[in-house]
Parts: sequence; C-alpha cells; structure tokens
Amino acid sequence: MSKRQVFHSVPKGNGWAVEQSGKVISNHRTQAASESAAVKAGHRAQDIGGLGQAVLHKSNGQIREERTYGADPRNTKG
Repeated sequence: MSKRQVFHSVPKGNGWAVEQSGKVISNHRTQAASESAAVKAGHRAQDIGGLGQAVLHKSNGQIREERTYGADPRNTKG
C-alpha cells in the first residue's frame, strides 16, 4: 500500500503556503495560487502511482475542503 502524501494550503504571514509534513514547500501571495499548487502536488503524487491529498484551509486556519487523488483505500462518504 502506498503512503498518502498530504499537502496543506494554509495562511502564512501576509500570504499563503503549501506545507507537507509540517514543512513549507512553497510560498504564494494569494490563496488561489496556494490551493492550485497544493492540488498540483496531490496530482503529482497520484501520477507516480501513490496517493495524494490536498487539504485546503480557510483564512482562519480551519479546513474548508479535502481532495484525495488516487485509489483511496478508505471507504467513506464525502
């Protein structure tokens, strides 16, 4: 089973960042740019045969949406 790679689009200072395992992997001026980068990273994880997930946060830090890419082994709704 492949390990899931999770990419968070989070507010950071005066901008936004994409984080993986608690480390910033890219910085962005806008929320939209950060979300796009997180989604692309999730797709790249899928493209190499693994699982990818983009977790998109609101400006207050709460999770707004989660997107999973690849054959998700979990059998859950949503």
